[in-house]
Amino acid sequence: MSNTMTSKVSGRMSSRGWAIALGIGAIVLAAILLVVYLDRYRARVGGENAPTPVLVAKQYIPAGTPGNLVASGAMYVPTTLPRKEVQVGAISDPQYLAGRAASVEIFPGHQFVATDFATSDTASVDSQITGAQRALSVSIDNVHGSLSQLQAGDSIDLYIALGSGQGGQSLVKLFKPNVKVLMVPSQVGPSGGSNLILRVETAQAADFAYMADNTQMYFVIRPVVGAKTTKPATATAASVLR
Repeated sequence: MSNTMTSKVSGRMSSRGWAIALGIGAIVLAAILLVVYLDRYRARVGGENAPTPVLVAKQYIPAGTPGNLVASGAMYVPTTLPRKEVQVGAISDPQYLAGRAASVEIFPGHQFVATDFATSDTASVDSQITGAQRALSVSIDNVHGSLSQLQAGDSIDLYIALGSGQGGQSLVKLFKPNVKVLMVPSQVGPSGGSNLILRVETAQAADFAYMADNTQMYFVIRPVVGAKTTKPATATAASVLR
């Protein structure tokens, strides 16, 4: 009888011990799961609030504005926003704008996204002028010099020949140095109607237009790099033959 009682007491104590051990284990497991959950939650919240670089419009940008003008004209502000506030496709690198143009109207405060800019022809005339610059079309009928070697993007010194000058003689003089050529005709049409397009300042447009209609033009191509300043010069029959 004594042995039976002892055996029962021992069995009860053993069961209680296992119950306590299981309870402690459950508490420890719950604590571990809570720590893991809190860590993941903090990581997720921290990731959503992580500062993320974006480009934001500083001014109104009309549809069709070349991307290189948007970038070079500082029409945007680089900033950072919490990741959760950054739109899908947001642009953070202004180099992305090269070769593209605004496909929609963009208003101040708008985040630049990829769908705002579409691929564009970077050789188009309007992508190569800004501010007070203008593109002037000049008929090649009046052009002499290095036309056969002229390419879009070249810089030239523009000389003109006038019908009369000092002592009644014709003369040639430097009209404008360092003029940018924006576009050249691929070939001269049978009617001679193909044009060159030059970049000029708006204040000089009238002078260029008069020169194109009333003088003979000579294009002198400048070096791509290291070009020195072209000094004003005038030549007449007397100066050439002296």
